[in-house]
Amino acid sequence: MTMNRPRWILLALGLSFLVVGVADAFVPPLRSKDYTAFDVVHVFLISALCYMWCRADGLVRGVPAPGRSALLAGVFPVLGIPVYLFRTRPWRRALLATLGAAAFLVMGLVLAAVGTLSIEFIRS
Repeated sequence: MTMNRPRWILLALGLSFLVVGVADAFVPPLRSKDYTAFDVVHVFLISALCYMWCRADGLVRGVPAPGRSALLAGVFPVLGIPVYLFRTRPWRRALLATLGAAAFLVMGLVLAAVGTLSIEFIRS
């Protein structure tokens, strides 16, 4: 079974949360902040991957180039992904896909926490 490009991008996005979670266990937070330099870089990676996913999904599904919707997804994914989904799908499918995207975000945050906690557990 082969995966199409949008699925590969989603896999990379999910794995990026785990990798950053692991990396966060090795570096201290930025001065007087709750996040590390890896987290800052990860924000830009998330944006790029969300933009790439919208473009690839549009190509695979044969919808007109999502243009500004994909750009919004790259600049502000929490708002842009649902906008893209509602512009490219019937509203019921878009609503289900938006719920799936929210679940994907939660899964990513859990993966990041698991990555950090597993390294801290191994090191202690």
